[in-house]
Amino acid sequence: MSIKRVAVVGATGAIGEPITKALLAAGFEVTAFTRSLSRNIFPPGVRVSPVDDYEDVAGLTEALKGQHALISTIAIGGAAYQKNLLDAAIAAGMNRFLPSEFGGDLQNAKVKTLPIFADKIAVEEYAAQKCKGTGTSYTFVYVNAFLDWGLVNHGLLLDLPGKKIQMVNGGETSFTANTVDFIAQGVLAILQNLDATANRAVRLNQAVVTQAQLLGLSKKYAGSEGWEVDTVSTETLEQKADQNLKENPANPAAYVLPYVKRTLYGRDCGGNFDGKDDNDVLGLRKMTDEELEQMIKSLVK
Repeated sequence: MSIKRVAVVGATGAIGEPITKALLAAGFEVTAFTRSLSRNIFPPGVRVSPVDDYEDVAGLTEALKGQHALISTIAIGGAAYQKNLLDAAIAAGMNRFLPSEFGGDLQNAKVKTLPIFADKIAVEEYAAQKCKGTGTSYTFVYVNAFLDWGLVNHGLLLDLPGKKIQMVNGGETSFTANTVDFIAQGVLAILQNLDATANRAVRLNQAVVTQAQLLGLSKKYAGSEGWEVDTVSTETLEQKADQNLKENPANPAAYVLPYVKRTLYGRDCGGNFDGKDDNDVLGLRKMTDEELEQMIKSLVK
């Protein structure tokens, strides 16, 4: 059965918004789940379904009836609720569930030990178990780093507007990074290639870059003067994150980003998807060096 109607959780987020726009542009019927008091503005053509209780499986099931696929881009703090979303998707007879992975390779042994990913890993294990013998299948989408977003938000790769970078392991680690629009096209391709993407992880790989390379291109277009460069090792990032989590687990700002950077830049975390990506299956191609340079140029204000 082909997918036509798609429900999206988190449709106005950093990755949810481009996914929603890509689905609309491709002719899918899109329903966005949102809190009833939310003031979020959705693109024209999106049907809005108020959902306030993600612990109410019966209510979620009712909201999902008639939908073919469910895409969750829920924030990491709400990852545990995705078990309820999956239960509801199965009960509603949906075809495909994409939980909110959209990060590092959660099947990597080292990544599995990092505590912030425990809920996401539990959701993967739950999906593998619960979908057996049902008409509902799943796809886990791994993207490693957000490329364009990561250059201008939170210093994930670097802070282009502020001319700052936290250079990890000397900036020479090669890692996969994808723009949010490329990720959206990958999700679209998954829904158009159901058999090839059923019940497994899919890895998107638009570009393999290093921090040093990104810094060099950023200096070319933003100017080489005035950059603040901090250096750190992945081991130090992990140690500080462990300490901050232990001392104040209620303050995720102190440990989530260090753990994420540990995943992106640790050579033991499998963040370079060359040789194991699914670009060919999905009909996607990698970015050229010229396209990478032009993308960075476009971000300079």
